[in-house]
Amino acid sequence: MLLKSSIFFILLITILTSNIYILIIVAGLMIFSNLLFNKNLKNSIKKMKYVFLLYFTTILFQLLMIQDGEVIFKFYNFYITWRGVTQVGINFLRIFDILLISWLINAQNIFTGKLQRYNELIDTIIELVPEVFVLFKKKMKFKAFFRHILKQIEGKI
Repeated sequence: MLLKSSIFFILLITILTSNIYILIIVAGLMIFSNLLFNKNLKNSIKKMKYVFLLYFTTILFQLLMIQDGEVIFKFYNFYITWRGVTQVGINFLRIFDILLISWLINAQNIFTGKLQRYNELIDTIIELVPEVFVLFKKKMKFKAFFRHILKQIEGKI
């Protein structure tokens, strides 16, 4: 019961705070907790290979799109600013913390019943992220691709 309430409290802190130092502390706690309690940490990291690739692409896009603040680096018409770096850092840490929290919840089987099915659904969706590249290889229309993904999810549940 204590683990459930502390994870819920850490999740609330992660969602509600914009302080980068608090988010770094939460990330450290979650990394430590996952190393102690999560036996499938290596498998979880291997599954996330394509998700990390897409996520880092969005981080670079965010970094180049936030143009206001003190300029650190200028490349043609693109600026990297301090405000952009801090905003990207906060967004990265939030999502990273939530990911670590979800891995810990999944490893400890904290949720049972209907919430356990939700965990299985999220795992299935994460496994299907590489299927996005099928869209580009087969040059599918988005509607057909969406049906393809939904059939894959339906088949696994």
